[in-house]
Amino acid sequence: MNFIARNVFLWAGALLIASCVTPNKPGSDVSIESLRNFELKFIDEFAVPKKHFNAAFNAKKSEGNAMFEQAIANEKIAARRPVLADLKAQFDADAAHLQRSRGNVSPAMANEMKKDINKIYDHALGR
Repeated sequence: MNFIARNVFLWAGALLIASCVTPNKPGSDVSIESLRNFELKFIDEFAVPKKHFNAAFNAKKSEGNAMFEQAIANEKIAARRPVLADLKAQFDADAAHLQRSRGNVSPAMANEMKKDINKIYDHALGR
């Protein structure tokens, strides 16, 4: 009888622990998807031929950095914080690349950047 009671107790405890962790992941996934959408829109807006990089670019870049910092600070799953930091580093690298290009961006390059972004975010989400 003690064997059955112990197993039921252990099973219930494991279920409780698993249920506590599971709800956090969907929120984390939503945060990562939101960052992906922001970065893709950023590419759409600034990875265009003859684009001038002015205060609007700097403001959008600052907005993105703030979003990444907030997502990192709000992340409840400790193992996801380095993933978010890597995504932020990728955003920073993409923004720097666009700024260095000085408007010499082809539509093919913009599409390639977006494909790379999607691959990176899919990998971050475990897809």
